[in-house]
Amino acid sequence: MANDSFQKIKIGLFVIGGLALLIAILFFLGMTDIFTNKATVQTFFSESVQGLTVGSAVKYRGVPIGNVTKISIRVTDKLVQVDMAVELEHFVSGGEKGQQRSDFRRFFQSELEQGMRCRLEYAGITGMRYIDFDYFATPGQTLSEPPAGMLEPGTLYIPAVPSPFRDILKAIGTSLDRISRIRFEEISDGLERSLSELSGLLGDPALKSTIVRINDAAENLELGSRTLSRVFSEERLNRLMTVLEEDLDNVNKLTGQLIRETRDAKLPESAAAFRDASNAISFSQDELANTLTKLNQTLDALTELADSLSADPSSIVSGKKKPQFKGE
Repeated sequence: MANDSFQKIKIGLFVIGGLALLIAILFFLGMTDIFTNKATVQTFFSESVQGLTVGSAVKYRGVPIGNVTKISIRVTDKLVQVDMAVELEHFVSGGEKGQQRSDFRRFFQSELEQGMRCRLEYAGITGMRYIDFDYFATPGQTLSEPPAGMLEPGTLYIPAVPSPFRDILKAIGTSLDRISRIRFEEISDGLERSLSELSGLLGDPALKSTIVRINDAAENLELGSRTLSRVFSEERLNRLMTVLEEDLDNVNKLTGQLIRETRDAKLPESAAAFRDASNAISFSQDELANTLTKLNQTLDALTELADSLSADPSSIVSGKKKPQFKGE
């Protein structure tokens, strides 16, 4: 009896150990879907996946939905195959376990038609990467087919799009390569020679003399401008116009008086009044003549300067005696 009981215990322990071993084998072979509600998704990358490891996160529009379960390299086309486990509990459908799977498959296929794709993204500045599901393609865009014979039954496939960092890193590499080919020593030597030549030019006495002559020419132009301003000052012109208006008014009055007195035969008195008006007009004419004389002198000086520059433009550098304005 004791031996029979011992045999039964041994058989029971053997059965329990076998079941435990079977469960462990199924777990390590990735058959945990029997116990958990997950879907297997597969994709293929033609770029480097550095920073992506088994266990890396899988996200849908930033929401964690699973992780990477396997990374392998296809020797036939050098594509990197990545298997992912997506937890269906993150997608609410309201159905039972089996119904959730079918609902998720329909949702997955529908979103692929709407442009959902996956691509590698960086997780901060650590260099670690994750896979992001998002709508990177145009809705209705033709789906790329998975490599023939790679998908296992029940496995979903999502096309991968290139990471934007690949283009950025490529551009940076190209720029660094171009920078490395720049001959900075030659550029530095050329700049040093140019600065030395510029320093010598600035210290050249001929250049200093030229600058002095240019300043003299500028002073001549400024002097002519001030003379014109005095001749054509608004106050002086207004005063001259006032005097002319008064003289014209006197002439009109004198003319009327002369006509009236001629009728009355008062010629002597009219002649005296005419002489007074004539003297006033002569005074105004003298002032006007003086003003016009100064204006002509100024115009003659400016004309001489313009003719000199037209005949010999280098005179502004070689130097020319300042024009003298009469009446200064």
